[in-house]
Amino acid sequence: MPNQYLKLVIRKINKFIVRTPLHKTTIQLKAKKIWKAFSKENRKILDHRTIYSISPYKTGTTFLAGCFDYGISKHEPIHYASVKKMEEDFDGYFIRRLNSLNLKLESSGFWSAYVDKLANHPIGKDLTYICILRKPSSWVTSVVNHWYQIKRYRQNYFWTNELFWKNIVGVDLSNFYEYPREKQQDIVKKMVDFYMSFTEKTGQLKHVHYVWIKEMTDFLPTLETLMHEKSKPEKSKQNKGLVKHFVYENKEVDNQYVALVECLAKK
Repeated sequence: MPNQYLKLVIRKINKFIVRTPLHKTTIQLKAKKIWKAFSKENRKILDHRTIYSISPYKTGTTFLAGCFDYGISKHEPIHYASVKKMEEDFDGYFIRRLNSLNLKLESSGFWSAYVDKLANHPIGKDLTYICILRKPSSWVTSVVNHWYQIKRYRQNYFWTNELFWKNIVGVDLSNFYEYPREKQQDIVKKMVDFYMSFTEKTGQLKHVHYVWIKEMTDFLPTLETLMHEKSKPEKSKQNKGLVKHFVYENKEVDNQYVALVECLAKK
């Protein structure tokens, strides 16, 4: 009972902090602690063979990571610290991060911004990757509606919006619903451009598996063989939006995406 009460108190405190300016400060302090620890990590190649799911946010990354035990498979570990540091020193941080986490599977949306670097990295070029496929119309709809839910939580510091969506993709999703229709259309276009570009760039990777989002469960036996682990999909979860406040449909773009994927799969 005392432990449950303590957990409840901690949860309430964290919820309060997330809605105040302390949120940004807390995240930054945690990141500095991680960076300091990682600076002591070995930069040598230690033969860790993590498999990376590199598709953007809202492509089933949460479900995939949750299909295996947490000790060997994680979804967006040390998230803020990673996105922040990758922009400053990708090569050095990638190796230290790989050595420190030492996972068999990582599923993180931010890797979608670094396909070029992964394909040319002395370690990254030989690793195995998973690209989860989802038609652009469905993906854009999911991402935009996800941000509607995030805004409802009254989070003070939308750092994924600042560091990933603004800095890398070039869009502001935190204020999407406040923008006029013309601005929304511009945001959607930039999102689609990023998504198509990411998908095309995966062709640079030597070892990549393309898996449609609705076929992830069917892919698990293959992943089990690659990881030498048993999956537990019944224990995993999917982040599903309850209500669609925005819907994007573009069959032409979706068809272009399917054609691109078919070409990539033949390589």
